[in-house]
Amino acid sequence: MRPSVKTYLVDDEGERVFGPGPAELLRRIREYGSLRAAAISMGMAYTKALALVHKAESGLGSPLTTRVIGGSGGGGSTPTPEADELLACYERWTAACEMATDAQYASAFAPGVAASTHAAQDASARLVGVAVLGAGHARRFGANKLVEPLMGEPVIERTLGCVPPGLPMVVASGTPEVDAICDKRGIEHVRPSGELEQSDSMRAAVAYAKSQGWEACVFVPGDQPLIEQGSLRTMLTVSAANPDACVRLGWRGRPCSPVLFPASLFEALLGVEGDTGGSSVLGADDVRVLSVEASWPWELWDIDTPDELGRCREIIESGLARGGSN
Repeated sequence: MRPSVKTYLVDDEGERVFGPGPAELLRRIREYGSLRAAAISMGMAYTKALALVHKAESGLGSPLTTRVIGGSGGGGSTPTPEADELLACYERWTAACEMATDAQYASAFAPGVAASTHAAQDASARLVGVAVLGAGHARRFGANKLVEPLMGEPVIERTLGCVPPGLPMVVASGTPEVDAICDKRGIEHVRPSGELEQSDSMRAAVAYAKSQGWEACVFVPGDQPLIEQGSLRTMLTVSAANPDACVRLGWRGRPCSPVLFPASLFEALLGVEGDTGGSSVLGADDVRVLSVEASWPWELWDIDTPDELGRCREIIESGLARGGSN
């Protein structure tokens, strides 16, 4: 099974004026030197091919072919410069649509996800949990950003909703407000010790993961509310095939969070101190690190300022993220 996408340009009434058929005709006109020869090569009646070209020209408002007089073949036709530009734009757009579809398909239909995320996991399956890091100073935001409203619910509650159902979860919480949100959702929470630096939250989560016998843990920042469940599922799938590797979400080669660590690195993570994340236990070119491409760039956005909160709100309102208008 695989995804299939067909792209069309339509007019103001929604009628198709350009798509895969006319695009292939233009390619073959260029190759064979005439509309008639192009139609024959496609097994299409000449009258139908001519109608497709005329309809596209009418909808687009410019000629797509021009007559070529004389020559060894007695004349023919060739695509106009406008047609060449249109075809190049159409091919770029189609390629982008197919790439986005492939990424979304891989996330939605990732093999083995059901087994790894179902609440009643098989005894032989790896036990993988999620730790949401919800303790910190929020110095740049100026308030407890995790309980700030984002489309009607606190930021951290939206982040918790990014986690696929059935996965064991814990929140490293630094405030009673976050504790209350966890209690409402029936989610375990632990209180980090120390100055509530980044490493304090991580160590508290790792200690909990060890106590529960987790064989891997996905660390999700509490202020990253636009992560797609499909991206986390893909990370789990990659980890299942590579149980000794770290897996992290990224965008166009830029690694970011969330990050999945196997239990073999839990002890090293417990030794991290200061305002440092778990990546400090890995080298820049560590072969144990595998990357999963996010479906959208905003999945990697965190919220450090009120402006960044507003930016996340705009993405949701536009219908581009979970819980939007689409």
